[in-house]
Amino acid sequence: MTELLTRAQTKLSTFNAEARTVEIVLGTENAVRRRSWESGSYDEILVISRQAINTERLAGMPLLDSHDAYSGLDSRLGSIVAESLRFEGKTAIVTAKISRNAKGEALFRDLEDGHVMAASVGYRIDTQEKTEPKKGEVAVVKATRWTPMELSIVSVPADPAATTRALESEGNTDMTDTQTAPQARAERKRIKDIHDLARLAKVGLDTELVGRAVDDGLSIDQFRAALTEHQIAEEEKAPTFPIVETRGMRDAQETTRTLMANAMMHRHGLTSKLEDGANQFRDMTPVDLAREVLQQRGENHRGPASEVIRRSLHSTSDFPIILGDITRQTLMGAYSQIPNTYALIATRNVVPDLRDVKVIDVSGTGPALELLTEKGEYKRGTVKESQESFSMAHYGKVIGLSEAMLINDQLGAFTRLVQSWAISAARLEGDIAWNVILQNQVLRSDNKALFHADHGNLATMASALNEGALIAGRTAMRMQTDIDGQRIALAPAFLAVGTDNEVPAQKLIQGTTAPVTTDQVVPEGIKNLTPIYEYRIDSLSSKAFFMFADPAETMGRGLQYAVLAGFETPRLKQREGFDYDGMEFRLDHYFGAGLTDFRFAYYNPGPA
Repeated sequence: MTELLTRAQTKLSTFNAEARTVEIVLGTENAVRRRSWESGSYDEILVISRQAINTERLAGMPLLDSHDAYSGLDSRLGSIVAESLRFEGKTAIVTAKISRNAKGEALFRDLEDGHVMAASVGYRIDTQEKTEPKKGEVAVVKATRWTPMELSIVSVPADPAATTRALESEGNTDMTDTQTAPQARAERKRIKDIHDLARLAKVGLDTELVGRAVDDGLSIDQFRAALTEHQIAEEEKAPTFPIVETRGMRDAQETTRTLMANAMMHRHGLTSKLEDGANQFRDMTPVDLAREVLQQRGENHRGPASEVIRRSLHSTSDFPIILGDITRQTLMGAYSQIPNTYALIATRNVVPDLRDVKVIDVSGTGPALELLTEKGEYKRGTVKESQESFSMAHYGKVIGLSEAMLINDQLGAFTRLVQSWAISAARLEGDIAWNVILQNQVLRSDNKALFHADHGNLATMASALNEGALIAGRTAMRMQTDIDGQRIALAPAFLAVGTDNEVPAQKLIQGTTAPVTTDQVVPEGIKNLTPIYEYRIDSLSSKAFFMFADPAETMGRGLQYAVLAGFETPRLKQREGFDYDGMEFRLDHYFGAGLTDFRFAYYNPGPA
């Protein structure tokens, strides 16, 4: 038997089980060999210094499982602790706090057992310097300014120094190269997988590439990457792909996926920008794209369209990932285009679970400061949980992208369905939030409706929208007092109107002509209002109007809406259809809204 000498690792010195934290190497200045089709092979170096690393996203940056940014909370292993970045020479180190979800617990147990895990940083290069190669060498690209986007625990990192941190022992440990039966079976499977992939790619088993992969212990994923490098070098294809941004994971294959998704979206009018390099895929149908993907993976791409589509969906090809990217980008593009006026008048609350959302109430505007006694004694202010609460609900839907739609080139019809899905999600939020106002929800604290004469926020006489009515509303809000009877002097910031009052509101606030006399000057208290058109107000009356304080001035009192941490926007999950020929996409959305106070608003129902 061959005797191997390795540096022994002791139990992790930087792992703190009580705090659930571990130090991870963010990056080193070790060169990583890359290849672009434009300039061939080159060495990439991340400059390690405080000046080079943009830390704006570092605090709370996600710690992911193998760069999986698409599975929501399921792939999140933890997050980076704020201000934990430090340096040891040319090594950047951060501290991660481990999540308590299932994958986080698995990582925690591995670290507790002393395993040293490999890490990989996903990043964006902001500025770089390139040194042209000398004869027989490759070019060097230095990222002089770069932004970490996420950090992942992976099976094999591009940078071998990127790991969870352990204290090295002082000596070497002798280890005998003995394989157990399971290890031997795994080794035979590894060699078989390498040979099978080589045959698919039409690479001889006796080539140096295959022999080196077997002898060096390469995994099937590592061999696939090496095979891609080999094919690129052999075919000498035209340059298309730029320098990539995810260290060790984002390569030409991933860039190709991005360009394919961009080309399909451009073809169906979902984006106006066709990225450099995407034009080669611009006229491809889904079937053409599936063939291309299978061919690039060294898999069988021949046969009728139905077989090609089925094979691409059921194999390890990138086709399902491309479809997922198109669906997600379409969803979020449409969702972000729908204006939701409730966000202007409500306070956002990110909550960790689906329990009722409750708020903390304080006595008045806060416990008043009191003069200390001669003994320097402090009196305690009162803080209590408010009686007001509201719930957040989980909404969802499943839609399918059938094999028939892909074969018949009906991806455009599917993306229109996804767009309507996004619009429905955005409108659902608006319906939930505005219904709290329009249905005049009852507050638990006094069992009275939001707009009530006793609350001083309901017009004593319904009137048309005019300067006098706005002054009356402003005065009513100024006269509001807190629970201790102290004036809070709120001022209205927004004027919400229905259809009939949309243009009159603009005229009132902006003025129609240059003032000639003093009484024609628009008062500052009215001029400072921001008009909001909200069609839902018409359900009460198209002549009704509301005045709202700026949520920043109310300290969260008034209308609140809640979203679930990690699911602040609609999230998609996808899977191969179980009882459906094609892909299934599930949309999950968590949202709720409710009242925490009545003093933030004023209502005038308008003339009958």
